[in-house]
Amino acid sequence: MIKWITLIGVGVILTCMLVSREHWLSENTFLNEFVSHELIALMAVVLTVTLASVANLHLALNRMVRERFNGNHNIQNAADKVKKELRDNAWYIFWGFSITIVLLFVKGLNEDCSTTIAIVNASALWILALYILCMYDIYQVVFGVVELDKIGTNDNAEDFSSDSAQP
Repeated sequence: MIKWITLIGVGVILTCMLVSREHWLSENTFLNEFVSHELIALMAVVLTVTLASVANLHLALNRMVRERFNGNHNIQNAADKVKKELRDNAWYIFWGFSITIVLLFVKGLNEDCSTTIAIVNASALWILALYILCMYDIYQVVFGVVELDKIGTNDNAEDFSSDSAQP
């Protein structure tokens, strides 16, 4: 829920900038150079790492439910909800990457139109915010799985949970 509220807020701010100060988005040198192949390169790395992480999390959750919780129905339902959220975040990142490629083609075809450049730059910033929030969700799940993995483990096992980031 926080992710969607934040994305709506970012969208409102970017829309206000488009309407009142279009030149902030169309004439910004850094933004014009960043919303290019540089952005696609960044998003490709994030997409690749995220898809691998989501796949590993799915496998880890399946293994934990099967081995540690003996197929407990309540735990299975909770794990299914977590896996659905992971899948959704992975798809958001994939579609954000795909849409950004299209946006860059549009930007390249309309280099003389400051309004189009401003809209593309604003859209790219919004998609980048989506990426960051999806990654945050995924890493929250990672730390939750680390905590869940400690349940039922040997007390003599080394504990690495203090190495994880705190929310």
